[in-house]
Amino acid sequence: MRLGRAIAGTAAVAVTLGVVGLGGAILAGPALIGGIATELLHESGFAGAEVAVTGLRIADGWDGLRLEFTAGSGPLEAAAQTLDLPLSGRVALSGALRVGMDGGTLTVTPDGCLPALVDKLTINGQTLVFPQEATVCAVPDGPLLRWSPSAMTIAAEVRVPRLDVPAGGLRADRLVLRLGQDGNGRHADATVATLTNTARPAPVVPLAVILRAVQEGEGPWAIDGTAKDAKGLLSVTLAGSHDQTAGAGRVEVVAKPVALAPDGPGLAAVSPLAATFLEKASGTLSGKATVAWDAKGMTTTGQATVKGVAGVAGPVTVAGVAGTVTLSSLSPPVIPAGQKLSVGLLDVGIPLTDGTLLFGYGRDGRLDVGRAEWRWAGGTLRADPFKLAPAAPKGSVTLHADGIDAAKLLELIAVDGLEASGKLAGTLPVVFADDMVTLNGGVLESAAPGTLRYDPANPPAALKGEEGSPTAMLMGALTDFRYDSLRITIDGQAGGELSAGLSLRGANPSFYDGHPVALNLKLSGALDRILRQNLDVYRIPDTLRDRMTGFDQKDP
Repeated sequence: MRLGRAIAGTAAVAVTLGVVGLGGAILAGPALIGGIATELLHESGFAGAEVAVTGLRIADGWDGLRLEFTAGSGPLEAAAQTLDLPLSGRVALSGALRVGMDGGTLTVTPDGCLPALVDKLTINGQTLVFPQEATVCAVPDGPLLRWSPSAMTIAAEVRVPRLDVPAGGLRADRLVLRLGQDGNGRHADATVATLTNTARPAPVVPLAVILRAVQEGEGPWAIDGTAKDAKGLLSVTLAGSHDQTAGAGRVEVVAKPVALAPDGPGLAAVSPLAATFLEKASGTLSGKATVAWDAKGMTTTGQATVKGVAGVAGPVTVAGVAGTVTLSSLSPPVIPAGQKLSVGLLDVGIPLTDGTLLFGYGRDGRLDVGRAEWRWAGGTLRADPFKLAPAAPKGSVTLHADGIDAAKLLELIAVDGLEASGKLAGTLPVVFADDMVTLNGGVLESAAPGTLRYDPANPPAALKGEEGSPTAMLMGALTDFRYDSLRITIDGQAGGELSAGLSLRGANPSFYDGHPVALNLKLSGALDRILRQNLDVYRIPDTLRDRMTGFDQKDP
């Protein structure tokens, strides 16, 4: 901004007040002094400004004059062109100034701090709201202004209890801005006790901010600073510039890596918004952001990098998440489509590993997944494109399975003594509803013949039938079953138990001379429940079924 011109214009008023006051202000009268000060502000670009001197007397101690005044900027739009800064609104200042001479140098010092009223101030399209009164003070142990024919020095401190930027979703508490000019050099040092993003939940925790801006001559302002959270977990550096001629600038924000412990506070200690998506988070996070502004307003972009991140997203468990994600907006957060993450584990009722995710995140708060591929049970799963709201997922995702290893699949069902061979393919519909993830009606079918064997060392009591009984006959058929076709249905809930149905066509070479049979079984994770979950042998040929159950035996 044209801080030099703004300060110089205000300083000219103070100098005039001082010179006139010391040279004959009492004789000239307050009205004349106010008129001269008003004219100087008009010449500095503040066309609607007005200064009124309401009191004038010798200062206590007889070391100068004490001027009581009120000053209004008028519509700031009139000064926008002169200051090379798009702004609007009004500013009013009042209070008392002590004007004195120190050798050949004029000094102007506020008598205490000067109340400043700000009304509808807008800078670069950003509306700034001051809920509480700001004040302008001299820097401790020094005057507000020193002036001589050869040099001018300004040192002011602006104190703002609270400043809101509604469009940017920001609130600054206890802002102190120190403005200084010495010759052709100017500087502005700002400290913010707490900078808060007002979004709920906020994308980042409140931060304490320190900024410094320096300008030489009419060159651009150089900006640097730091920001930290109260716990010291999040620490960022800031660097950038502002070109007052173009009315544009930018600041790069770089965050040091943050290591989240598995038993620590999780993402809520860094980003309450991210914590709504992922609980019990661990891993390493880092990132950077860019804040840019011009006459059209302010824009924000960012980049987040994650390594080894794990946690729980509602009913879904994830681990080994890694990658770098670009954000086209930070407030609200927007992730353009096509961002890539690798995911070591995603448990949505079935454990998916070695995943690749291409996605985006829109202003509507929905995750837009264009591609998702995983390894599962020795094969691959590919999801149809889908959209979900991470905070409250609801809907369905269809996974297409290919090259599934029957042996590894049965390991997931965890039935002791049950083995299989062969490759399977099919679909697995995953349903999100009511904080649950359910695998609903998954179907996998064999692509070629294979084997299925059930021969536990210690069969459950429910399967220890007498010789010749249906149960014993079934156990005999399954000890070395060679299937021509195998169909598996899978149902279950994330964090719960999977159940599976098996439909088989084939034969056991050692069972009734390899007579072909069809079997339908319902299995769960515990074999002693197989019979209770409906063992169905109705498709065994009638003759063989009679022989298995003993119905073909004649009374003696």
